[in-house]
Amino acid sequence: MVNRSSNGGRSSGQLNFHQLYIFQTVASHLSFSRAAEAMEITQPAVSIQVQELEKFLGVTLFHRRPRGLRITEAGEAVLAYSLQIFALSSQLMETVQEMEDLQSGRLVLGASSTPGEYVLPMIVGRFRQIYPGIRVELAIGNTRTIVQRILDREMDLGMVGDHVEEHSSELEIVDFQDDEIVLVAAPSHLAAGLVRPSAELMVELGLIAREEGSATRSAAERQFRELGIVPMVAFELGSNQAVKQAAIAGGGIGIISRLGITAEVAADMLVVLDVVGWDCRRPLTLIQPKDRYLSPSQRAFREFLMAERPPFSGSPPPH
Repeated sequence: MVNRSSNGGRSSGQLNFHQLYIFQTVASHLSFSRAAEAMEITQPAVSIQVQELEKFLGVTLFHRRPRGLRITEAGEAVLAYSLQIFALSSQLMETVQEMEDLQSGRLVLGASSTPGEYVLPMIVGRFRQIYPGIRVELAIGNTRTIVQRILDREMDLGMVGDHVEEHSSELEIVDFQDDEIVLVAAPSHLAAGLVRPSAELMVELGLIAREEGSATRSAAERQFRELGIVPMVAFELGSNQAVKQAAIAGGGIGIISRLGITAEVAADMLVVLDVVGWDCRRPLTLIQPKDRYLSPSQRAFREFLMAERPPFSGSPPPH
């Protein structure tokens, strides 16, 4: 329970977490009777507990109508805090359990497509050989999506393909490894037979790129602009695998990380084009909220991750 003093007609005393849980359950069902059934208690008991919470807070949480309940604006605010309170409670219990011996725990990781497909799966696999009891969830999306989910605290740690410096006041940002963005084509494509073609010609032959919000695409577009060329994407796709397949099929010039084409180049399915002036590099970056408490399993993974960190060249950030 949480203490509070009397103020403006509100009751003094302590916030009752049992009442808060009942309120949260009613809010999810928008029905006293269905909430009572879900909690296996009587409907009058549910109604009384919600009324007591309303009295304590000094607000109306629900509009009672013949057709059912509708949550009030104040109720929406209380619900948002209630969800956070019980989420923190669950994290507390998980943390205490993990402190025993790191034989259990849960990690929620996020990654943009390049590190999510070509870097983190191998590292997580090696980590789980040491800590097999820790459950790991890895969500993959474009950089813009992952950064937002980290800011919203939906994930413990992220790895993206950019510096994301605009969020430096909110995020801890650590460069993890170098990445090179290359232009590729099928061996049978016209571009593959050219000696040091121009970047302008690459655009004319049709660029195959990821969607808006992809750091791979953003890095390549910056490189084109530095070369004085307006990058026009002819074929936009939602994954690295799709970009590779379209390039292999001869559909144009693929823009992709060198990390993702090792097998295709070795099998002569793709060739890396030696384009005049092209030198597109970016860091793969670790991000996490600055003030986030790390549970034992989260801390163990971060330490393991940094131990796996390859030598970093310290290439300058993109302009």
